[in-house]
Amino acid sequence: MKHAYLIIAHSSLELLQELVCALDDVRNDIYIHLDSKFLFDESVLHTEHSQLFILPVRLDARWGDFSLVRIEFMLFEQACQNGPYKYYHLLSGVDFPLKSQDYIHSFFEKNQGAEFIGFAQHASDKEINWRSQHYFLFPRSFQSQNIFKKVVRAIYARLQSLVGYKRIAMEVKKGCQWCSITHDFIIYVLERKQFVYESFNHTYCPDEMFIQTLCWNSPFKERVYDMNDEFNGCKRYIVWKDSVIQVLDNMDVDILVSSDRLFARKFTINGINLVKSISRLI
Repeated sequence: MKHAYLIIAHSSLELLQELVCALDDVRNDIYIHLDSKFLFDESVLHTEHSQLFILPVRLDARWGDFSLVRIEFMLFEQACQNGPYKYYHLLSGVDFPLKSQDYIHSFFEKNQGAEFIGFAQHASDKEINWRSQHYFLFPRSFQSQNIFKKVVRAIYARLQSLVGYKRIAMEVKKGCQWCSITHDFIIYVLERKQFVYESFNHTYCPDEMFIQTLCWNSPFKERVYDMNDEFNGCKRYIVWKDSVIQVLDNMDVDILVSSDRLFARKFTINGINLVKSISRLI
């Protein structure tokens, strides 16, 4: 059974094509959502071995916004229509595999049935409550410098805390958005689409919560590969510093290729030579 790679792309055509080439294998199908702000001719993307599907509808993806959840569901639905697949790997357009396709397929064969979902171990109840239980006005203003929106949003969230307002009727968890999950779990998620849309719309970074929350409150929780290490759990190499994901550069090549993680992020166009070096080494 094939694997499906689901890519949310928002920048750098050259990096995206390098990623597509690295995934181009007869055992894979590749699905890509291109951000509506990402203006280029999609016909330049091509594969030799994989089937390549570019989603016909482009949404405006915004950090911290529910639009990312909508895009994930679009990718899940399109892939399931063409599936089933053994695993569905959610990647961004600035990710890159750290292992060969032979290695990756062998790894998932050995761990068949496990869910590779990252759970944040140090997220406090206060943080999760603020992210999930409040109904945020101006959901696309999380990075906005508009003082009025910031003040109104803060007051609105505070009032909801004071009255004990709860909008998600289950225990909420958070973690890395990027994951590798089975067909069974994808179907479970799709069957709960309405719940996700009603519960997580107008929350803060819902893309980092809805998968973890559904998994945690289901029998799939017992199938998570590693519940104690967020990034080993999803097999992603990601470096955070001061609440910001660090851009990988040429100094990281030895660490990356020797890592036991399967995918890494994030790269920029300035690191195109690093991506090409990894491609040669794996």
